[in-house]
Amino acid sequence: MRKRKKIFLYLLVGIFVLIQFYPIDRPVVNMDNPNDISKHVNVPKDISTILKSSCYDCHSNETVYPWYANIAPVKWWVYEHIEHGRDHLNFSEWSTISKLDKAEILDDLSSVVIEKEMPLKFYPLMHKEAKLSEADREALSEWAEMLAEDLFE
Repeated sequence: MRKRKKIFLYLLVGIFVLIQFYPIDRPVVNMDNPNDISKHVNVPKDISTILKSSCYDCHSNETVYPWYANIAPVKWWVYEHIEHGRDHLNFSEWSTISKLDKAEILDDLSSVVIEKEMPLKFYPLMHKEAKLSEADREALSEWAEMLAEDLFE
């Protein structure tokens, strides 16, 4: 029985090592984003801080990858979340989005922040700076609603 456990452990370690070499495309990071929301909208400092600390890792091209984002299978999960987040909203591509889509995005942003759907529950566990207080949530929601209204003035 002891020999079986040892073989099983070696097999698990071997599989873990092998999956590290499985190729997967990492979402591109670009810190120079001429279409970024901050370059086209007057974003208040407090809102900018919230966006950068709680949203930009998944919703911009300015992702800062933590150490664990280099280890499979966790990296597969992280990369998928980033791709999914960017597909829904990419602050780095703000000026390329139509007004109607921006209004919808801002309405969704306001809702998911107030309803505590964002940031995802696991994210602040690993990124303490991303935890939003009720005041942060209110401020972000109000800003998104005001920005949506300003789009059509």
